[in-house]
Amino acid sequence: MDVQRVLSGLAEQLRTWWPVPGITISVVDGTGESAFVTAGCANAESGAPVSRRTRFEIGSISKTFTAFLLGILADEGKVDLDAAVADHLPWFAPNGGSRAITVRHLLQHTSGLVAGADALPDAAARGYALCDAKTWAEPGELFHYSNEGYNLLGLIVEQVTGESLADAMAGRLLRPLGMRDSAARITHEGIAELATGYRFLRDDRPPLPSAPLAPAGFFEYSAADGNVLATASDLGLFARMLLGRGTLDGTRIIGPERFRQIVTVPGDAVSSGYALGVDVEVIDGHTWLTHAGGMVGYRSYLAVDTDGGHGVVVLTNAPGESQIIDRFARHVLAVVQGAPADPALFDPERIPDAQRYVGIHGTTPRQICVEATGDDRLSLTSDEVTGRLYDAGDGRLVCDHPGWSAYHHSLDGRWLYGPESLGPSPSAPTAPPHALAGHYRSYTPWYPSFSIVQRAGRLHMIAATGVEAPCDEPELVPLDDGTFRIGADPRLPERLTSGPALDGAVLWVDLDGCRYTRSFRGQPEPWEAPVRSSHTRSWRCASSMASASASASASASAKSSPETSRIRRNR
Repeated sequence: MDVQRVLSGLAEQLRTWWPVPGITISVVDGTGESAFVTAGCANAESGAPVSRRTRFEIGSISKTFTAFLLGILADEGKVDLDAAVADHLPWFAPNGGSRAITVRHLLQHTSGLVAGADALPDAAARGYALCDAKTWAEPGELFHYSNEGYNLLGLIVEQVTGESLADAMAGRLLRPLGMRDSAARITHEGIAELATGYRFLRDDRPPLPSAPLAPAGFFEYSAADGNVLATASDLGLFARMLLGRGTLDGTRIIGPERFRQIVTVPGDAVSSGYALGVDVEVIDGHTWLTHAGGMVGYRSYLAVDTDGGHGVVVLTNAPGESQIIDRFARHVLAVVQGAPADPALFDPERIPDAQRYVGIHGTTPRQICVEATGDDRLSLTSDEVTGRLYDAGDGRLVCDHPGWSAYHHSLDGRWLYGPESLGPSPSAPTAPPHALAGHYRSYTPWYPSFSIVQRAGRLHMIAATGVEAPCDEPELVPLDDGTFRIGADPRLPERLTSGPALDGAVLWVDLDGCRYTRSFRGQPEPWEAPVRSSHTRSWRCASSMASASASASASASAKSSPETSRIRRNR
């Protein structure tokens, strides 16, 4: 098999179906890089192509680097992974001064801390904001992915080494691995050869596969949950170190026992597969080490089969929430190891387990008919208009029907769509409008906006886009203290606090320290007049992006339009 040709074809097919401006793939084995593929643009406006020197922000794959760095520091005797976090950060006193949370709990995402706190951009400020945090799960009891926990780990690195996280990581990992084109801090001074990141032009509705993009905008970043930028070939060196179980070309990077601890999921672990900074999976009897990475404007994936002897790195400047990249990268690793190439696995019109969606959902007058149209494709008909359903890449569906495009679609016994729960009978009596119901937005680029809807008598938070936005449309559970827990599990730490109401509508809410204000108060919501998009788009750099840019410019000139306000506020 001509691996280079096959992977090039898969990459181009991915870009035909999904909004991926540029992509680079590195395939490695124990002896070196066996294949390298690029496609598309590092900058879609100029048409500059992705090259071997193009760098990408690798997002949460940085957590794997952080875990290995702490393992190295443990071997040096500078840190004990089972020590209390407060031993290194004395100001960290959650739950009234408890010392129960350990370094290992942070590494395993079992501390019980919030997933993210996006109000403060600086690592030290973010960490200190948790000094008196409250948790509702005992440490080690609940796997709850936490960027904030890894930010604290970076502060611990700085405390025990007396160096910045970037210097400590470069000295103990990047330079020993030969990652010369990478950096452990994202700064203006270090953006040479950095691909331009892209976001969805609209953040208020689920993106179709044809959704136009816009430049995401650059910002500096140094926290340990997402501090690394790298080329694909450089990250391939890290993958080869994983294949070598802590060694690269005869150079030992980390001790063998420490490596084993990092990539081993304890038998009593509450996570099904997360060890220390890395997902551990068993696929057809082989152990895979994987991690996804999402930044504002970038989606990446690292996958290594330690038994099969191959690793794959996929870096893109697609929107950070584009989980289809993860599926694509996993397929690339399977293909490299002998599986037949199957582009249908990431065809957005092919719906996994499509037949289960087929049927009539809802009752008159709010009713939809979902039909199979062949080859796992689905259509949705309502009010004598038919639209197409697409795989959103995250377990949900999106639709181009003009009346059913404002929210994601999912099926959980009943057909769920925004505030609607469609089944053979009405879900619940219509309740009076809740003061919280509406659309909210903030200036944070990670999670720019969300809607609060009333569904079957309960409030749910729904986000159309956003790197850190939840995909499960969590319930808002009212608590005795007047706040709302985000999610049904009583051990979850995220809280939403309502601000003041004016004319029966809440003006703003606080989400774990980040304030969101209601949008379009007293006006029709912008999704009440949806626009149908074309079915497919082939991302061909400057031409397609110029079209999106022209569209945005035209909207910006119509200052009286609510849509204009929405786009301008998101820049």
